Amino acid sequence: MIVDSSFPSGIEQARGTMPPFVASARADGILCAMTNEASGLTEFAADVVDRFALTPAELLHAAIARRVFRRVGVAATPARLIHDRAARSAYAVTRRVVLDGAGAMAKALRTTGGDEVRPLSRSRGGRYALAAVNAVAGDSLVERNNDLAIRMSVRDGGTDVACTRDGLAQAFPRATSTLAVFLHGLAETEEWWFFRPVTGGRVRSFGSRLQEDAGFTPVYIRYNTGLHVSDNGAHLATLLESLIHSWPVRVQRLILIGHSMGGLVIRSASHASTLAGHRWPAVAIHVVTLGTPHHGAPLAKAAHAAAWAFRAVPETEPIAYLLDSRSAGIRDLRLGALHEDDWRDEQPGSFDDRRRDIPLLPHCKYTFITATVTSNPSHPVGFALGDLLVRTESASGRSRKRIVPVPAGSVRNVGGLSHFDLLDHPVVYEVLHAAITERSTSRES
Repeated sequence: MIVDSSFPSGIEQARGTMPPFVASARADGILCAMTNEASGLTEFAADVVDRFALTPAELLHAAIARRVFRRVGVAATPARLIHDRAARSAYAVTRRVVLDGAGAMAKALRTTGGDEVRPLSRSRGGRYALAAVNAVAGDSLVERNNDLAIRMSVRDGGTDVACTRDGLAQAFPRATSTLAVFLHGLAETEEWWFFRPVTGGRVRSFGSRLQEDAGFTPVYIRYNTGLHVSDNGAHLATLLESLIHSWPVRVQRLILIGHSMGGLVIRSASHASTLAGHRWPAVAIHVVTLGTPHHGAPLAKAAHAAAWAFRAVPETEPIAYLLDSRSAGIRDLRLGALHEDDWRDEQPGSFDDRRRDIPLLPHCKYTFITATVTSNPSHPVGFALGDLLVRTESASGRSRKRIVPVPAGSVRNVGGLSHFDLLDHPVVYEVLHAAITERSTSRES
């Protein structure tokens, strides 16, 4: 954000910190997060008013005032100083009233309702809304210790599962030595893998079908998609190490399946674990990405370019500010950033590709599944639109300047499907199953 020095907004000075997030694990292994979502919603609402109403208004006001006073000339200096002081005070007072009022209300809700209040987490719709909020502002929620911030965790039945031997044994009573770990994409939850209608009284998800057809135990992970991919990668690396260590039986084979952003998080976690000397990469036999923007997503690139363009004109700077307020996770989707060096110290208007080349896991097979809305991936429409959110060249790991080093035969395309069809479509499962069982059989023989 760029603010004229003669008219400082005082935004950062007005923002305070929020109550700390406290988490604990019960003896039965189910994570018990002392979370008051009602107070978190109140604090988040105040932050929304600040970020998306007060601050843009202040920036627009400042831009117009600068232009007017510059036209009048030096003679307007006394009036400009009085105006700037009055405007600065007005916005500061308004911001303080909003934030302090929300803080007092949040404190009252926490006092009367207790620490464990979960109006959102109790329903699927609420959980979807929570995931969307984290996608848009998850990094800000974590920075402010807001109770709405999602913590990465293993999930079962809509609740967190502690990666302890007792907790995993209770959640997975039929645990096998082969695991299929699923990571969702931006603004999703683990429940997005179960979108397709129930068939014959059973949910025909990829996980349940892999369990029946190949003996893999499905493990679903939920995470805050608003954080940097590299941060989520570091969290996943640690979580998988705990999962493998505490799994009820000895893990012999591990498959990682990521939809969209989830594939980037898996690749980042693999590199982080290799550097940390973790044990789980040794049992990882296959990584499958579904519509993953290995080289970025068009919408993320468009948002970045639009912010750059709006920033050039003072009167449209508030729009640039709103676009620049998108979460770190969304910003990482511009190029598919995997490492913290890819984004650290990057200037807001930079178009440089600073990504590091991240090596793949040795002795591990990779399959990149892409989709096109046209049956023929070579069709001009399919080539231009891909699966509507990710273009085929990005999902296949191949671009004009960079290539993810996987064999050409490891890229599989499914035609006539969209980005979200990759989560549960039967045709996608057949491709997934064929790739996995081919590797599993060759490994066993």
